[in-house]
Amino acid sequence: MTEYANRSARGRAPDDDESTLRSRLEADRERDRRRAALGLIDLADEGGLAPATIERLAELAAEDGSEDVRQFAVEALGLAASAAESAAKDAASEAIRSALADDREWVRAEAVVAQSRAAPGNETPLRAALEDDSGWVRRNAVIALSKTGASSQEELIDRIKNDPHSGVREYAADYLREYADDVSESVRILAAVLARDPAAFVRAKAATSLGELGTERAEAVLERHGLNDRSDDVRRSAKQALATARGVDPDQLDIELDDEAAPGGGPGSRRERDRQGPGPGRGPANSIDGLTQGQRDRR
Repeated sequence: MTEYANRSARGRAPDDDESTLRSRLEADRERDRRRAALGLIDLADEGGLAPATIERLAELAAEDGSEDVRQFAVEALGLAASAAESAAKDAASEAIRSALADDREWVRAEAVVAQSRAAPGNETPLRAALEDDSGWVRRNAVIALSKTGASSQEELIDRIKNDPHSGVREYAADYLREYADDVSESVRILAAVLARDPAAFVRAKAATSLGELGTERAEAVLERHGLNDRSDDVRRSAKQALATARGVDPDQLDIELDDEAAPGGGPGSRRERDRQGPGPGRGPANSIDGLTQGQRDRR
């Protein structure tokens, strides 16, 4: 399954009990509150949180002056909400909904993930997030809607064609193979992405999806465009995709790839930053591709 592609910050979380971490949420120093919230993310993922902890996290998510603290509080709430008792669940859910309107995009993007976990059957706020000014928020909305079964081929194709943010197009291309009601149309769109999208990691996801769809045209496009792409990452993805389409090991293919990388074209590259225009740059903890939450580890 596709990931939220956010670099995890959980390896730096303190290893303390819940009561200790909850008390540290009251600390004057932002660093202490941030580390406490990170520690509670782990505990929430492992088995939930006490109502008192959820209530304090909900307050921080709404009121803390640090966007990092608000972001990590929202993440912990998203993980804790499903196992919480009624009153605490309501508090967590309300805080998450409020965070969807936070003035910082990293917090809003995290709130999209939390919302999809706390109430996976409620697609309305996730669909509203598709109209957010931030590409990172829209990216997480695409992933959340796709993961909860609420997306469609038409919607993903629209994002591929019209969204200016490469992260949105990347995951729309990745999930399209799972929503390909009209396989020939999906292959046609993905072929165009592989041939023309300016971002290498979008083309790489298109190649992977073409391999999963595995039609004759998909294989022909992978051979023509994927194996001859200017990016070595895309070429490697195309080779793997061809192997997938043919049901063989990549080493069985008589294909030699030139491993010399093409300049730019990946997450965080100068060319990619210039193309996407002004934005948040690196997120908390110096992430280059999104938020610093633990999504990747928990997928």
